Amino acid sequence: RATAAAFIYVAINLGLAVVPAALHGGRSYFALLRKGAWATWPASLTLAACGVSIAVLSVEAPMAAPLPLIVLPMIYRMNRAIEAQAKANEQLAGVLAAQRRFLTDVSHQVATPLATIMTNLSILRRSSRGGPAGEAVTDSVAEAERMKRMLGRLRALAHADEDVPLRRELVDLAELTADVVRAYTAQAATTGVGLVTQVSVQASINADKDLLREAVANLVDNALRVSPPGTQVRLNVDRGSSGPLITVADNGPGIEEDRLPRLFERFQRSDSGSGLGLAIARRVVERHGGTIRVKTEPGAGSTFTIELPY
Repeated sequence: RATAAAFIYVAINLGLAVVPAALHGGRSYFALLRKGAWATWPASLTLAACGVSIAVLSVEAPMAAPLPLIVLPMIYRMNRAIEAQAKANEQLAGVLAAQRRFLTDVSHQVATPLATIMTNLSILRRSSRGGPAGEAVTDSVAEAERMKRMLGRLRALAHADEDVPLRRELVDLAELTADVVRAYTAQAATTGVGLVTQVSVQASINADKDLLREAVANLVDNALRVSPPGTQVRLNVDRGSSGPLITVADNGPGIEEDRLPRLFERFQRSDSGSGLGLAIARRVVERHGGTIRVKTEPGAGSTFTIELPY
């Protein structure tokens, strides 16, 4: 009974100690004591609570008197662990911020010289007369176009990772999907793949239109790249259990099962992509409070589904 009472008294007084801790911004009281902040009323209240605990235990539960000597070191170790975790989180936030700045800076710095290269290659391609030189120019143009897309995705990824509020507005999903279809009609025609859209339900949501369009566009771009000529990529808007659904389905080769667990990770590239499109899509959807999933069957294609809250 005395031991049980001791535990109760310690629990109560530890609870009292949490109150000034919260009021004092969650800072470590051991750190405050080391800095001479013992004169502040929250720190004094904590020390008083500990003193009351020790006094009560000494009077009411003499057999459990050593208990505070056991509990206080535990509190100290927990305090140190919390400090270490907070410091690690702060360092991680700094690394991620530096990564975002790097991605943005690199994409902007490379964009101008890349535009010059693409212009010169276009001139060379028009003046070339075929043969090995003409093929080399054509290959160079294709690689420059791929680099341009990658830079655009790096900028989109940096934007999606920013810890700033989304620029939300009322977005009509029928209009958004129609915009994406128009943007990729030429690419679909070049590859011989049909691109069709179907809106089964009219839905509007509060979303960052540019980011959401980027997410859907990346799914369509990936679908067009894996689809063989003569097939279709289908972009649909439908109703889900908790919000609207945007689905992108293709008739490509499907996705190997061993790739699925890491499919949405950055730089998990396929033979035809940069490994950024799906990562961008997932990040954008998550920032909107939604989910993204894939259903795939080898040899029968894949269907990516974005579900967003109203």
